[in-house]
Amino acid sequence: MVRLATIFTVFSLGAGGDAGVQAEIDALRADLRAFQRSQSQGTLDTERAAEIRTIVKDALADAGTRTMMQDGRGQPSFQGDSFYRLDATGTEITSADGNFRYHLNIQMQLRFIWNHREELGDTQGFENRRLRFLMDGHAFGKEWRYMLQVSRPSVVPSPLVPDIEDAWVARVLSPELQLKMGQFRPCFTREEGMSSATTLFMERSALNNYFRAARSRGIALEWETEHFMWRSGWFDGITVRSPVTPDEAGYNTGNTVNLPWDNRLAIDWAFSSRFDWKLAGTWNELRDYTPWLDMKGQATNLGVAVDAEQASPSAPFPSDPWMLEVTADLMHKQAGWSIFAWGVFRRVQSDLGQSNQWGALVQASTMLAERWETGVRYSIGDTGADSSDAYPMLSLLELNLSYYFHKHLMKVQLDMGYSFEGLSTNRLGNGFATSSANLLPDVQPPGGDVSGQVYIGIQYQVLF
Repeated sequence: MVRLATIFTVFSLGAGGDAGVQAEIDALRADLRAFQRSQSQGTLDTERAAEIRTIVKDALADAGTRTMMQDGRGQPSFQGDSFYRLDATGTEITSADGNFRYHLNIQMQLRFIWNHREELGDTQGFENRRLRFLMDGHAFGKEWRYMLQVSRPSVVPSPLVPDIEDAWVARVLSPELQLKMGQFRPCFTREEGMSSATTLFMERSALNNYFRAARSRGIALEWETEHFMWRSGWFDGITVRSPVTPDEAGYNTGNTVNLPWDNRLAIDWAFSSRFDWKLAGTWNELRDYTPWLDMKGQATNLGVAVDAEQASPSAPFPSDPWMLEVTADLMHKQAGWSIFAWGVFRRVQSDLGQSNQWGALVQASTMLAERWETGVRYSIGDTGADSSDAYPMLSLLELNLSYYFHKHLMKVQLDMGYSFEGLSTNRLGNGFATSSANLLPDVQPPGGDVSGQVYIGIQYQVLF
């Protein structure tokens, strides 16, 4: 190109009056324009080639994902469990024909907690809050799915054995429908349904810990479409907390996890059903509360749920008790901020009387920077227990600061909370105090000024 420009200049200097030279100059000009066009076209070809490579790469990735989601007959496989679980890369073993898949994740949560109660002073210490092995996959074809989750013992038994939390098998009936049987969470509160690895605070709320339907054994039908998710199941009990106080319902099921079919709780039946409506965004974006700055658009979900159970009129429940509870929640998030709110009501009825329990929570968060998030949560509730024997009320304000090394896969969280009311233990359903939510019971029996319990906690989490 430089050589052509030089020739063009030389001929321009001697162009005056020589028609032959002028003709040569015109020809060189035409050649130069053609060369410039070819250079420009080459640049465009490079850009187009890069675009084409990107399109092909995305198409191949999408095809690979669709292939992984197909069952042994080439049909798409049910993927709804991803809403209740945060997957890390983990360790994976797959058979050559794709009919067997084993996937392992490990979750660890390490904490330090300091708690101060007005009349009982300071309590502090370290805790290995969660150490879990999460195994899932499929066997004998992608339509047969399974999950096994074991963790460190919640108490120290002898001999030392791990707790079995989830243990279920499922048959994919269609791309939108799955039948599941085993031990898992009945779907009720949204907080309990979402992975403990994705919580905005280091722990689910004290309100959730009281009203949740924790793990039980049973069978469930799960249906998922682009905009709706519905899950219903029949269980051996839903592990509720109900007050055990004089002149009240006198009903507390305790924990039904890993109990035999003829367990002493003698629950006649237990039922749980939850419906989610995704108004905007994707199910993947609704798996956590964090409003990542790289979000595109908005994500909004409205959920409603109901559960109920009936106990046999015999020991340990001679008063023929039953329980019914309902909940509703709304979650919205977009790049930079999120808000979540829910409410719950429970009626416990027996020959001894009745108890009406309720709670409400609002939570908001904002991203301070790409890796920094801060949040606030306020919870209020009433266990319906006799105030002369318990502190029935909850009024709790909590603040959070999180730093994400690798999003939820590795993060550090700093929480602090202040209780405006005295707290009773929730072991017998009389109060909201639970060490897993960093709250301890105040002096018993109730008396004096015990408001103002404070806690500060820091947690490191890794999931791989």
